[in-house]
Amino acid sequence: MFKQFAALLAGVVTLSMSVLAVAADAPKSTAPAATTPPPMTAPAATPPASGSMAASPKAEVKADAKAMKAKADGDYKAAKAKADADYKAAKAECGKKTGADKKACTKDAKAAHDGAIKMAKAEHDKEAADVKAMKK
Repeated sequence: MFKQFAALLAGVVTLSMSVLAVAADAPKSTAPAATTPPPMTAPAATPPASGSMAASPKAEVKADAKAMKAKADGDYKAAKAKADADYKAAKAECGKKTGADKKACTKDAKAAHDGAIKMAKAEHDKEAADVKAMKK
């Protein structure tokens, strides 16, 4: 299990370093900064497409609510997965310890995991309530 954790950690470090290297090699803009913004022009009015009607405000709200719910669900699943992975890693670290230290470490890891899950659930419930309020 330690070898798997070490391999995962090495992969994360390698990925982080490669992202930083790419960002450092990104070309810098050599164009001088504009001193005055270009004049604003009014956007051309676009006539509605023939045979189709614009989406009603209620339909837009419903679509927004659906998107918010999907995002909230995805955020919750991601937070739960992160909490589970952190707990698994902490348990692996606790496995190296013995006696009272191991027991205290396991207890702390479980408390941190439960707290993270509880916070993720509370945030998800809040977002779900916001979505429900939007639909009214």
